[in-house]
Amino acid sequence: MGYQGPYIADQPFPATDPSVLDSYAGAFSGIVVNESWSQLEPSNGVYDWAPLDESLANVSAWNAQHPSTPLGVKLRIFAGQGAPAWVISASGPEVAVTIGLHASRNVSVGRFWTGAFRQAWSTFQHAMAARYDTDPLIRAVSVSSCSSSTGEPFIVPVAGMESRQAMEAAGWSVQAQESCLQGALADYSGWKLTPVTFAFNPLPTAPGFDQAFTTSIMEQCATSAANGGPVCQLGNNALSPTAPNGGLGGTYAEIASLEGAPAGERPGVYFQTVGSALDCSSMSVATGYHASSVEVWPPIGRLKGFAAIPEQTLALWNSDLIDGQQISC
Repeated sequence: MGYQGPYIADQPFPATDPSVLDSYAGAFSGIVVNESWSQLEPSNGVYDWAPLDESLANVSAWNAQHPSTPLGVKLRIFAGQGAPAWVISASGPEVAVTIGLHASRNVSVGRFWTGAFRQAWSTFQHAMAARYDTDPLIRAVSVSSCSSSTGEPFIVPVAGMESRQAMEAAGWSVQAQESCLQGALADYSGWKLTPVTFAFNPLPTAPGFDQAFTTSIMEQCATSAANGGPVCQLGNNALSPTAPNGGLGGTYAEIASLEGAPAGERPGVYFQTVGSALDCSSMSVATGYHASSVEVWPPIGRLKGFAAIPEQTLALWNSDLIDGQQISC
């Protein structure tokens, strides 16, 4: 899923380095390339594609060295916290909030729900699609519309009272978030060939959550291509053995329901693990929901990520995902 330390530290992403996978050829089919919007459009309408092009060139070079086990690329462009200064100037000052529950941190996010921000983001996405949609190296693009500090549009920093008050004072509301999410796939309508992946969670209404609204956008995702939009894959970035239960139960139940459509009408499904821990039980949940891909954490400091799993086991899991086989633990 790519190392995100620079983004957390409010620094530009360095070029993607696939060499971490040198001893894992065949265990992975893809790698996420992360960038911040501010890196790619530093001025209004002035695009600097060099950071992204460098990352793609590095993956292409890795593939040339591993021709029998090439990697595809998934693009994830961070918007809310990664918005350019000119967008902040046009849409209103950044909002200081606290994100996370256990390892909380203070960040400043752009007013991603405003008309000026949304229009600028949509224009940027269409420009990116015009340049990269036909690149066969790029296999998917992550939907980041309406997101604050992560690439998850349904994660909103309103759980804490101070953050909620700050967001509301800046003009955010549940209705504004819903309006933004209802237009998210239109932002990606320029992607005609490349699927987009959409991370779903129950929409926070503080107090409480609105699974019914999330379900409506999941259905919009599932029917997007049939209605002239991009091919949209359902997903969730909190995969674990217990994810289908508790607070995420409704989201996972809707994935299962939509996956129950006739074979030619089923939407694609992806997952990302909830943290660095990776185990067979999580992968078994993923294949149980017919996922075609699972993003896993790289080794970061003391966190072993995928390095905790033998390369041979990772290769078997990768093969099962490709073949649509249920993983048995």
